[in-house]
Amino acid sequence: MRAVWLTMKTRNSKGFTLVELLVTMLVAAIVLGVGIPAFSQFVSTNQMAAAVNDFTTAIHMARTEAVKRRANVTICPSANWDSAAPACNNGGTFQNGWIVFVDCTVQPPPLNTCGAPNYTVDAFDTVVSVHGPLPEDIAANFATNPGTPQYVTYSATGFPRQIAVGQPPKTDFQLCDHRGNADIGGGVAAGRWVRIAPTGRPQIYR
Repeated sequence: MRAVWLTMKTRNSKGFTLVELLVTMLVAAIVLGVGIPAFSQFVSTNQMAAAVNDFTTAIHMARTEAVKRRANVTICPSANWDSAAPACNNGGTFQNGWIVFVDCTVQPPPLNTCGAPNYTVDAFDTVVSVHGPLPEDIAANFATNPGTPQYVTYSATGFPRQIAVGQPPKTDFQLCDHRGNADIGGGVAAGRWVRIAPTGRPQIYR
């Protein structure tokens, strides 16, 4: 009888009661309910920060290369940015990828005079940098001077050039995701705004 009693006692000391199990499940549900949205917000914010940093880096590069090469340098959307001969996608948007290239209408002579930009990657133009698509959730559009072409061009002086006669340079660039203009805390919006100053320097606004 003693051996049987010990066996039953050992068995009864293991496991959870129904109440303990329900409480554990309730706590887990609360933790997941709070943690998953917070983690999703964290991931979206990091994606947005990376996207706007990549674009502003491209703008800085275009401006620097224009001054260094004493030539026009253009940033334009590109659907085939990863090909051996990437081209501008007139009518496309930067969220699909972009290229930075020296934009001349004639092959530069020794004096580095390349004429006005034609927004086309000619055989004698040099592609300086390429970038792939932004995350699918991020939309990128010009907030001012909308329409096509969505190009940013710098002259040899480092100042933005107008796209064409009567079309001033595009200066305001907006990135948004599924959160829209929602406040993510402290009065800060989820989206980002890049403004290209008259001097050509980009500034990021939240």
